[in-house]
This record gives sequence, structure tokens and C-alpha cells, in this order.
Amino acid sequence: MNRPRYRIQAVSRMTGVPSPTLRAWERRYGIPAPQRTDTAYRLYSDEDVELIRRLKHFTEQGMAPSEAADLMKRLTDSVTPPAPAPVEAEPTPAATDGWSDAVNRIVESVRRFDPQGLEWAVRQSLMMGSARTIFDNVFGPAMQRVGDDWHAGRISVAQEHMTSEMLGNATRDLLRLVQPDMPDRRAVLACVQGEHHVLPVYGTALHFVQWGYQVVMLGADTPPDALAHAVATLRPDVVGLSATQAIPREHAPALLQAYAEACGRTPWVVGGRGASFMVAEVEARGGMVARGSPESIRDRIEARMVEAPTWSHRSENDTSDEAIRAAKVG
Repeated sequence: MNRPRYRIQAVSRMTGVPSPTLRAWERRYGIPAPQRTDTAYRLYSDEDVELIRRLKHFTEQGMAPSEAADLMKRLTDSVTPPAPAPVEAEPTPAATDGWSDAVNRIVESVRRFDPQGLEWAVRQSLMMGSARTIFDNVFGPAMQRVGDDWHAGRISVAQEHMTSEMLGNATRDLLRLVQPDMPDRRAVLACVQGEHHVLPVYGTALHFVQWGYQVVMLGADTPPDALAHAVATLRPDVVGLSATQAIPREHAPALLQAYAEACGRTPWVVGGRGASFMVAEVEARGGMVARGSPESIRDRIEARMVEAPTWSHRSENDTSDEAIRAAKVG
């Protein structure tokens, strides 16, 4: 419902945003854009109130108000809801919350092979919360269901690739927006050699950002020598590797040993479904396998950093900012 109905004082109480801040956001960024009465009082609609809540949520997650406002404009200005396609889709489980609704919208658009519908569903999801919660509750589960559909033969590889590309682009945009300006720590993340699924590692990056790390992404199919160059040049505090499938047994020992040597004294952790098949091999070479909750993984990483402190990338004469620009970024 978009009928103007609330005065600014009521909106301030409803959202927890002070009235002067609401006026400043409107003046500086054009968000929100309430209507005015004949006597110049601002009147806000339900959609305006929801927009304010989302903008507040993004700023509380560390995003600058100008960046948050720009993101909200891009999400709301360019895409309109598509008309439902007259294609019968496989029934999906009844949604129990907003996250489930968002996942269902993405999956159903993919099953219809509806790019416009998929783009609209993705953009709507981007307005639902922080970058990390959007990925954990929408993008990750949606990609998992799309992958299951592909394995079951319900969709084509073209539909799976379309989804991966669109969700990947959206997640990369989120990551760029939430990277900390003055981080205390740095993480280098990459996919193991032969791994081309980058979406999981971007989801991991959002967790690292929330923990206060600046993330440098090396992307898909990163061989050990490329990682070694990044570690030596960027001097990260931790290295994260992603493997959605297990490395073939005949290649795993040599490849994992090469990654261990590339990381040197820098703590390294391997995540993804494939990592569960390589626990012994990874741990035998000094690495960690990401198991348990994100918080427990973070605690294990930070404990390892205390046990084996590495170089500080904030040392005098540090040229790592130039090195980051020169690095391969996914």
C-alpha cells in the first residue's frame, strides 16, 4: 500500500530514525521522497517507511549512507515486477517466512527460464537485510536448489549458468559496498585449482568482512603458484580456499602440499562441501577445514593466528594497496 499517511514524527517512532536524519537523507540523497500536504507537512507511505528501515539496516551494517542510498535507488528505479509467465512450474514447499518467499521467487524464475523475472527477484532480495544475511538466507539456498534441479534434470545447464552469473554479480556488488575502509586484518580468498564455482567463496567473503577483514578475492581456479604470489605480495592474515567438490584422490596430496607451501606461515582454511572429504589431508599439512558455525570457524582461525602470528600488513613502507590493485580479483 503506497497511500501517504504518516507524519515525520510517527515515522521516526516507527523506524527509530530521528526526524533530523530523515530530513537530511531526503535533502542529500533523495531518499525517501515523501509527499507534502498543502501546508508543507511531509506525509510518508508504508513503502516509504519500509525503505527507511532498509536504509537504516544497511547503515547499521557499516555501509555509508550515500552508498546505501545509491544501492536503494538502483534496486528500486530500474526494474519493475514482471508479468507471470504462463508456464506450469513444479510446486514448491509453502513459504514460512520472507526468506523462503525470496528463494522461491528466484527458483521459480529459473525454472521458467525467465531472465527478467530472475533479475527482479534478485533485486527484491537485495532490499531484505545485510549483505551476509541476504547471502546466507537467499542466494546460497537458492543456488543450492537450482543446482539440485540441474542434477535432477529439471533445468538445463544454461539455466544453471544464468543463475550463477546473476547471483554472482549481485554478491560481488554487495561485497564491494561493504568492504571496510580501514581494516585491521586482511584475508585472501580463492577457489582451489579446477574449482569454477565462485559463489560460495563470495559468501565466505561476506562473513570475513563482517568480522572486520578486508577481503582480496582471487576467484576461480587459482593454482598454488598464483596464491603464493598473492600471499608474498599482499601479506594477508589468513587464506581461505573453496572446494565444492573433493580434489581427486590421486592429485590431492601434491596439490594440498603446494597450497600449504604457498601459504607458508599464514593460517589457511579450506571450506565447501568438498573439504569434508579432505580433512585428514588438510590438517596433516597444517591447514584447517571449515566445520561448524561461522562463529566457531572464526574463533578457530583467530586462535591459529595467535598461535602462529604472521607479518603485519600495516607495517611501515607497506605497498600492499598497490599490490591489491595489481592482483587478480574475481
